[in-house]
Amino acid sequence: MRYFVILLISTLIVSCTGSETVYQQTMPELTTSDLAKYKMKILPEIPTSGDDVKLIIYEDCKYNKLVKVQKSGNFIDIEKQYNSMIMAPCMITNDTILIGKLPIGTYGVNYRLVDIARQPDVKTNFYVAFKLSISK
Repeated sequence: MRYFVILLISTLIVSCTGSETVYQQTMPELTTSDLAKYKMKILPEIPTSGDDVKLIIYEDCKYNKLVKVQKSGNFIDIEKQYNSMIMAPCMITNDTILIGKLPIGTYGVNYRLVDIARQPDVKTNFYVAFKLSISK
């Protein structure tokens, strides 16, 4: 019985700590022209392979911290985090996230805002995925 309890506790610890939300990497339907309704914008509006591409987020909270801009093939993951346990008032600001220069092609961009104080299975508070096209 004692070994069963130890095995059960070990299994619970592994299942709770190993829980991470996985997002499927499929090309999104939204385009950069749809971003206004999420208070976002891509600059320049029609990016080329020679441009430094930026994601502008309007009315962001100042304490939302950028933790990841990761490029993998034709997908770009952007993540910002905040801690709701701090209970700080939101100081509204506009934020510019540098994505950088990209080769010609179509990219799927996944933007997540994550509350690090919440349980592992419900951390993402806001998620939007959009298609970004880079021309010559």
